[in-house]
Amino acid sequence: MGVDRLVIRRLVLFLLLISASAFAQTVQITSKPTALVYGNLFVPVQTREPVVRVALFINGVKFGEKPGGSLDFPVVIGDYLRRLRFRAVGYDAQGNIAGEDEMVVNDPRPPFRIRLHAGPGRLEANVVKPEQLAISSVDFLIGEEKIGSAKAPPYNAAYDPAKYPNAVYARVVAHASDGSEANDVLFFGTNPSEQVDVAVQQVPVSVVGGNRAPKAGELTLLDNGVPRKIEALTPASEQPLYVILLIDYSESMLEELPVVKLAARQFAQKLLRPQDRIAVVGFNQTTFWLTSFTNDFNAAAASVDRVKPAGETHLYDTGIEMLYELQKQPGRHALVILTDGVDQGSHFKLDHLVHYARYAGVPVYPIIKNKMLTRLMRFGVGYLEARKLAAIARDTGATYFIIKGERELPDVYARLADELRNQYQLAFYSDLSVPDQWHALRISSSAGQQLRIPLGYFP
Repeated sequence: MGVDRLVIRRLVLFLLLISASAFAQTVQITSKPTALVYGNLFVPVQTREPVVRVALFINGVKFGEKPGGSLDFPVVIGDYLRRLRFRAVGYDAQGNIAGEDEMVVNDPRPPFRIRLHAGPGRLEANVVKPEQLAISSVDFLIGEEKIGSAKAPPYNAAYDPAKYPNAVYARVVAHASDGSEANDVLFFGTNPSEQVDVAVQQVPVSVVGGNRAPKAGELTLLDNGVPRKIEALTPASEQPLYVILLIDYSESMLEELPVVKLAARQFAQKLLRPQDRIAVVGFNQTTFWLTSFTNDFNAAAASVDRVKPAGETHLYDTGIEMLYELQKQPGRHALVILTDGVDQGSHFKLDHLVHYARYAGVPVYPIIKNKMLTRLMRFGVGYLEARKLAAIARDTGATYFIIKGERELPDVYARLADELRNQYQLAFYSDLSVPDQWHALRISSSAGQQLRIPLGYFP
């Protein structure tokens, strides 16, 4: 009896191995980064029969091609961070697409999307989603008849083509744990084609002077000089606000910190509503979260004393890291940076920070507390540094401040809190025909209101 059970167990294990091999993904990107990617990236791809060659596409443009098997595509990304969509496509000996996989890098909240591919007697799907979104199941259908379901990758299902001789299409539905769905349809007899993703762009709008609410019918929005229909103009009160208060803890800020604790408390107290959150983050050559996102303004203030100033100022590296973290949160975002404006030791340069701030679409509010810079500007020195820092605010629809005394900080924070509480979110459809191209934005009001928005965006 014991021998019989051993034989049965070995047989079951053998059948499971065969089954796993039969349902393995024909093309798979085996490592998909979830953090910021820059410099050099190796994209590893694993293929199985009937794939004989694989091509890699980046943002829809063919990057390279190699024979099937286990391989790497070395990609030089560089330091100008941007969203990149990698799509590996496998071909059989006849040149037909036999499978594909994709990933998105440098996008903290990639779209929830599923793509369907059909092979001989097999349907296969790959999912792109935000990291925190869990998939509960993926259902496969021929026409509207369900033929299978998968709860974990690889997502595929086998079927008998003889049972569906007149089938016109197949469909796949991915169900997420939050109740959302992603769908794709594939018509038999056609090759998969590059699908165009339609995106709604959302940009913050600030009223400069006055409290009158802008009306969508009074506004004209130009996207690269082309008028765009304003789909929605939502008051800030209808969306949660996530703010990171980033504080420079380098040695050069040692004299600047005594009033920061009180100002941070006043800022959080004036800003926060029940649905809003603030995180206090310190930095020098490293980054340390003094609080997670919280609604407790007293906790935000108390956290300021936890670290003593020391070390260099990795301003640009930390700014990029915080922009990435903010994009993971729902609703509106803002990054407020209190610093002396001097960077020491960052890998990234100011141009890289400005570029990524444009991509992130997060308003950046620099508060420059630097007595020496203020003194020099009286003699016409230091304006170049000030203009560079102002560019980050201007490009992202924010404003900046240069202060020379701690007593100015509470008033600055109060003005920022008032602006953030009274912002609006403007939504419009963008043209994705050139996805990596900077689009210039202009807005005007027939009522004569002065409005501030980002100078542009990357779709």
